[in-house]
Amino acid sequence: MNLSSEDQSNIKQYLLGTLTEDARQRVEERLLTEADFFEELLFSEDELVDQYLNEELSGEERGKFEQHFLATPERQQKLRFGKALNRYTSDLPEDAFKRGVETPPAGANWSDRLGAFSRRSQPWAWRAGVALALVVVIVGAWWLSRPRTGGTSPRTFATITLQLSSSNRAEGGQATKVTLPLNADALRISLTLPAHSTPAARYRVKMMKSDGETEPLAIAGQDAQSISIIIPAAQLARGRFALQLFLLGDDGAEQRINGNYFFTVE
Repeated sequence: MNLSSEDQSNIKQYLLGTLTEDARQRVEERLLTEADFFEELLFSEDELVDQYLNEELSGEERGKFEQHFLATPERQQKLRFGKALNRYTSDLPEDAFKRGVETPPAGANWSDRLGAFSRRSQPWAWRAGVALALVVVIVGAWWLSRPRTGGTSPRTFATITLQLSSSNRAEGGQATKVTLPLNADALRISLTLPAHSTPAARYRVKMMKSDGETEPLAIAGQDAQSISIIIPAAQLARGRFALQLFLLGDDGAEQRINGNYFFTVE
């Protein structure tokens, strides 16, 4: 990844929700089209979690991290894993370090803490036990924090536009039809915002499936008239879906917008 310091700064501000509307849209467009830019975003997410856990963020940045960065379940899982790993490496028995384990430096990030375990002189059996525990932690981290798109940004999209229905019942309202197989990497859904929406407003989207199961969806883009979400083709199943829209306040409180967006996968 050979991105400029300005690009890296823009990604950090994007993750903290401090970019202007125009700058945010430019970042989101690049995330959808540039693999290196998307990979830098994933790296920056981990870096921000480290900085938060090590108390390296300013007071304002910590507030933005808690209110904006942690708005998605995936990032909340990354934070939980970071805390668990910190506890694991800080709660080792005191005699472990007498046996030759290198103490991680103060403020070390995840890779520093893991690297400390590769430079040791204690007996093989003890070393193998620690290694096995670390494998469990690392596999858990990969499972919890892996991108839902399989690690790469989708290349091709099938696109539909949905209008807000006044019906609040999952089985009500007109539903746009989507046919499988999708013949694209992902389905991009554009949700037309209600009239008189504030251009700078922030939203959250929740998907309700026909069996009643719900799933949060990350917002991929937004302008004055609509927001867009992306669902990988591999995650689409036949059935009826209702998308619910929530308005997020500056204080983190949310308000459900009346109605649903409906689509059916056939």
